[in-house]
Amino acid sequence: MFSLIIPAYNRGSLLPQTLQSALDQTVPFAEIIVVDDGSTDETPQAVAKFGERVRYIRTANQGVQKARNAGVEAARSERVAFCDSDDLLDPEFVEVMSGWLALHPETDVTYTNFSTFDARPWYPDKFFAAPEGYFDGVKLDRGFYVDVPDLYIKSIKYPCMWVTGMTVKVDFYKSIGGFDPSFRRVVTEDWEFNLRAIAHGKVALYRRPLARVRYHAGSQSDSAIRLHLGASHVLEHSLKTHPGAVQYKAEIMQEITRHGAQAFNAAYAAGEFAYARQALALPHLSLSGRVFQLKKLIVSLPSPFRSMAWRLTQWLSALQGKGT
Repeated sequence: MFSLIIPAYNRGSLLPQTLQSALDQTVPFAEIIVVDDGSTDETPQAVAKFGERVRYIRTANQGVQKARNAGVEAARSERVAFCDSDDLLDPEFVEVMSGWLALHPETDVTYTNFSTFDARPWYPDKFFAAPEGYFDGVKLDRGFYVDVPDLYIKSIKYPCMWVTGMTVKVDFYKSIGGFDPSFRRVVTEDWEFNLRAIAHGKVALYRRPLARVRYHAGSQSDSAIRLHLGASHVLEHSLKTHPGAVQYKAEIMQEITRHGAQAFNAAYAAGEFAYARQALALPHLSLSGRVFQLKKLIVSLPSPFRSMAWRLTQWLSALQGKGT
């Protein structure tokens, strides 16, 4: 059976729905732990309404990675599951996962397929959207994909695993260091843990969606820039530290360049020059072409000249887009 870890920061309005989905399981969790990462809203009061059914731990605000790690340290079970404070779990989550793992105790980590809801356009589920051939050659065991060929590099090119709905052996979790606090405020921080888990452990994926991940509306340009910068940062780190990553060095460097280029171009288009400079500083970013060189030159100019040159290029691009 699992202890469920829910890190929370200022999600008092959404957390009750998440907790109710955790309490509505056909087979109950051994315990449900909310780790409040120093919230300043009504999160404590929202949890208190559930009484003794939910354990509440409050910490100073240190980031979601340390909150998750604190939850694991407090857990009383040999395996833990995770759910973000705004996501939802299917009522059969515990029943499915615990039933399968009872037959496969050697498995270190499981992930479930998921769907999204709210602001993001709907699609059937994450696995459905995977590239053609992603699951070729896998072994299917009672609804779980096991022994997925080249899962590490596949997960770099198309990450299909989410922290919500992940279960992991506590001993394995601690052996690989848990979530890395150095990735605080990095958008793709959970991806680094997932890649590390794949590199070190035995992983299984449940093909039916047992989780729903909430997508929040926001600044699309800012989100895209930060996502691609975060992805590049994770990939640089993975190439240096994850066992076996070096065999995929050429492909990983190609992905770093792709994410870095998308971050740079999105930042330039939005006039976010600090982000653009971050992208240019990526160690493996290697781009060529006259347009890129011009943008790079403009980003390096002193502020007044940079703004004038940037507005000029945006105006010329708009004219070209109109066919004039």
